Amino acid sequence: MPDGIYIYCIIKTSEPQEFGAIGIINGAASHVLTIGFKDIAAVISHNPLMVYDSISKEKVIKDLATHERAIEKVMGQFITLPVKFGTMVENEAQVTEFLEKGYALLKDELDKVEGKVELDVVATWEPPSILATLVGQDKQLREVQQKIASGGEQVSVEDKVLLGQLIGQALKKEKNKYQQLILQDLKQETVDICLHDLMNDEMIFNAAFLLEKKKQEDFDTAVHSLDQKLKNTVYFRVVGPLPPYSFSTILFKRIDPEEIEAAKKTLGLTGEITDESLRDAYYQLAKKYHPDKAGGETSMEFQAIQNAHRTLRNFIEGGLIHTEVYRWKEDVQWDS
Repeated sequence: MPDGIYIYCIIKTSEPQEFGAIGIINGAASHVLTIGFKDIAAVISHNPLMVYDSISKEKVIKDLATHERAIEKVMGQFITLPVKFGTMVENEAQVTEFLEKGYALLKDELDKVEGKVELDVVATWEPPSILATLVGQDKQLREVQQKIASGGEQVSVEDKVLLGQLIGQALKKEKNKYQQLILQDLKQETVDICLHDLMNDEMIFNAAFLLEKKKQEDFDTAVHSLDQKLKNTVYFRVVGPLPPYSFSTILFKRIDPEEIEAAKKTLGLTGEITDESLRDAYYQLAKKYHPDKAGGETSMEFQAIQNAHRTLRNFIEGGLIHTEVYRWKEDVQWDS
């Protein structure tokens, strides 16, 4: 397997840095150091070049944990932007090229997160206990439940369906109430909020908060206050401080020339691409295949047109090297 370079994060520094043997393990932990450009640097280690989509789950889990530990150690000394897990390039020249092409974006993001940390908050409840309370408060739910409990074999399918609907509605309403309360109490201490998926029925809240380091004690106090207010009903877990994983994870991508040709073909373009020619081709095709033309459903053609436009837009802006900021789950809508 040929050697490559694994990229952990981007930091603000003008001097070469070394962090010791804390990197991805291949027989032994790899040595972590920096490759710099102007006043920023990539934190890297030299490792066998691999594609993480094609290796074992066990190796992925192990390397992800190492990836995060390395970033969090670096974070203790420098302003840090995490790079997406599994990012590898072939050589140091490619690292420098990514830093040079993405310099303005990376510098801006480093400035944005300076003096800030991420704290992740998860809240859970016990649905049976909550439901028992709701039954006592909701007359219709209580009556339908009592009817089914006393009906024996005479209980209709309609009544069972109705009970299920009433339970679902009551739990959803109660969950929404708690979510709004938690957001309202915690957002006052934060700069930004990113909602994450709810992983199971017990989880009612899962979000990342970006806040000034100096506000961390106030935030912890606000969580403790909520915990006391909702004691024996909702249980909180706070993880952090963390690098801004949810707000400013960096993606590096080297665009394959074949992707450019395929995107041009999708949009019916030939020769040199300009802003004007790309805009005109996209507008004409997007108008033709827009979901409004397909009864509100996004067609495969429309998705392909959007992807092709994005690829060519990135190519126009940065050539075959593309750097972007990824924000987790901006579109999450709980109970929508």
